[in-house]
Amino acid sequence: MIEKVNETARLGIESSAFDGRVLLGLDRLGLNPVSQRHVVSGSRAGVWLIGCELADETVRYCRDCGAMGRVRSSWRRRFAHTPVGQHAVHLMVRVRRYECVACACSWTDDLTRIADEGRRLTDAAVWWAAAEVVLKSKSVLACARDLHCSWGALNRAVLEKGMDVLVADPRRLDGVE
Repeated sequence: MIEKVNETARLGIESSAFDGRVLLGLDRLGLNPVSQRHVVSGSRAGVWLIGCELADETVRYCRDCGAMGRVRSSWRRRFAHTPVGQHAVHLMVRVRRYECVACACSWTDDLTRIADEGRRLTDAAVWWAAAEVVLKSKSVLACARDLHCSWGALNRAVLEKGMDVLVADPRRLDGVE
């Protein structure tokens, strides 16, 4: 009888495998994690810095002539992402600038899947902060501290996201006379 219980309680390998890409939502962002580092800062739990690269290899090809471009330069761009427990998570995404030798044009990786143009917060982080503010009555400052980002950037992003959703809802004025 004991053997029977032990057999049924055992998890299969496929269901117990840990995949950090799925846990952090990197698969939805089109990112592959390549490194991780934990930095302790202040009185908070710290920040996980996750080094990432884009999973899409088709961006290497020139949009004009279709030839494969070569990497001209690269740099890292930092995005605040949803926290895991008490730890903030920042994605350190390698951005590459490509050049096409055939037609003499250049382009960079498209990061709009990760965050809106010019933003340093992922869309998931903005939605997380909006939910914390609306559902848990948490202040924007407390959310900014949890994400390890500036209050101004988070406040602007949450207000824009909230107004976009509110204005787009056709039922927002139902019941108002």
